[in-house]
Amino acid sequence: MEIDIKIISPKESETAFILTRELMEYHNALDIFTMTSQRFKTLIENHAIISCIAYADSNAVGVMNVFYKYTTFSGRKILYIEDLYAKEKYRGFGIGGKLLDKAKEIASENDCEQIELKCAAWNKNSARFYESHGMKQDKEWNIYTLDRLFF
Repeated sequence: MEIDIKIISPKESETAFILTRELMEYHNALDIFTMTSQRFKTLIENHAIISCIAYADSNAVGVMNVFYKYTTFSGRKILYIEDLYAKEKYRGFGIGGKLLDKAKEIASENDCEQIELKCAAWNKNSARFYESHGMKQDKEWNIYTLDRLFF
């Protein structure tokens, strides 16, 4: 199986949106998934996110959506992986690893200090996958959020 990872243009945003929606379904999060296809395309057009599609023998089988944030510790970028997903029947073929390799390439080319992501606490398989690729769970920082309802 030939695997190719491609940074997409806005013209290909619908395919990336569909794969991202599949990930939300996998997380049982469709009730809070309010992204629209048009909004997703606009984010790509405005370079707010970089979206990559994994192709296996020319079939779209995975997606990774990333963006930059900055740290005031060094003033440098952090590449944040918001979504990383491979269709279930294609897991175990190296697609996730190739997507992570693409993230490393993007981070390196853009002088990023690190790559960061969140992993659902219940998703032990993904946690093991990330750790097997050299990522470490942060032991120093807890994540806090404030929902839109409160601001």
